[in-house]
Amino acid sequence: MKLRILCILSAALVLPVLVQSCKEKEETKEYLNGSLSVEHDMPSYVQPGDKYTFTPSGVTAPDGTPVGYYFTSPITSRKDTLKNGATSFVYEVPDSLGTFTLSCNAYAVESYDKYYITSSTMSFVVVSDNPNHASITNVPHSDSDSRVYIDGRLYYAGKSGSLTWLRSNLAVVRRNDSGDEVFGRSFRCSKAMQNVFGGYYTWEEAQSACPAGWHLPSDAEWVDLLKSVGAPRDLEPLQTSPSGAGKLMVKARFNGEYMWDYYRDVNITNDALSAIPTGYANVTDGEYVFYGVSDYAMFWTADEYEGKGVYRYIHKEHDNVYVNVADKQSFAVSVRCVR
Repeated sequence: MKLRILCILSAALVLPVLVQSCKEKEETKEYLNGSLSVEHDMPSYVQPGDKYTFTPSGVTAPDGTPVGYYFTSPITSRKDTLKNGATSFVYEVPDSLGTFTLSCNAYAVESYDKYYITSSTMSFVVVSDNPNHASITNVPHSDSDSRVYIDGRLYYAGKSGSLTWLRSNLAVVRRNDSGDEVFGRSFRCSKAMQNVFGGYYTWEEAQSACPAGWHLPSDAEWVDLLKSVGAPRDLEPLQTSPSGAGKLMVKARFNGEYMWDYYRDVNITNDALSAIPTGYANVTDGEYVFYGVSDYAMFWTADEYEGKGVYRYIHKEHDNVYVNVADKQSFAVSVRCVR
């Protein structure tokens, strides 16, 4: 019995020496020099099947050995290494809707055991306006709605009040020979979003945005629409309606997430318009900065007041349909056409 205790004590005394020996053998790595930069042409929002080019640079190894790069794709986790002198990687967007991250990694080719890998990531959102695989879902259409084609895109239109209204935002965006948007804008200037959220127009652009046979509604025509869904009978143009927003809103989803993410006092029934909260844009020197997605649905009218354009808008927390004015050139919102 005494001998057994002695052996255990001896083993305990040896253990710290073994641990210390292991620590002495731990490898220490250095960092690569520089900062990884990845030049690319991918916008924030893309469509399945689109292809984009990524060119990494900016990293060197302290010992002067070559640096290589590899990209890790989302969903599949596939690793693609630049080989045989290649300096760029072409990435094809997957046929899956959602937010994804593509990573680029720089490593020392001949001395990878000496240096840490340097990484950079690029996030993007995959969207689609394909009716069979659309980003915007949960928007029902009435059997009485008509089908309308504008610039090759399908719209639904239905009678509300005394007029027929488009059930989705106008998505006419014109581009120059270089592909730059010059009339109307896509959300965050990403072409993939043109037919998803529709276009954003200044008041001046909105006046000529609707196709032949259609027109931009006046505020009086907005009042007619609102009365058809229960607004007060004495509501006048340029007056905020105390009710009606819920009957214009639709419980749409964007890539699976509800767009009206909070509607405290609003009962959404979508009796007309199928309004979605695509927000607005401020325009400065031709640059568009977007705000209010998931909070506001805003639409130009054909009217002006004291030199400014009149628009109607809905806020997610209230059943009011508000009226306001904005500069004709530095504010951009959605358009619904009527006939």
